[in-house]
Amino acid sequence: MGWGFWAIGSKLLTRYFNTLSTTFWISFWSILFLTLFMIFRKNLMFSKYVFYSIPVGLVSLVAIICFYKALKIGPSSVVLPLTNLYVILPVVFGFVVLKEPVTPVRIIGIVLAILAAVLLSI
Repeated sequence: MGWGFWAIGSKLLTRYFNTLSTTFWISFWSILFLTLFMIFRKNLMFSKYVFYSIPVGLVSLVAIICFYKALKIGPSSVVLPLTNLYVILPVVFGFVVLKEPVTPVRIIGIVLAILAAVLLSI
């Protein structure tokens, strides 16, 4: 439900803001709410591995900017299914790098995910 609301809200906001403003305001409020949540939970972790989050954060920023740009210029009924194909990359990573088992059911799942995205985009 949350991701659905986020997608609808994001599409609506792209009507009123440029791509960078959309990215900024949604990210700003997310960080603000996350900060408040972390203050009350008091469980923010810090170690040498925090620096590994820098390139992940940079790639995430580029992906988010591209996502909002795509929402601004394209219909959400096409953009959202196609962007949800992101799951294929970690699945292939799991197969190739982590040596997770490749099963017929998983292969069928990938094929159906691609087919669903294509059919939803038509």
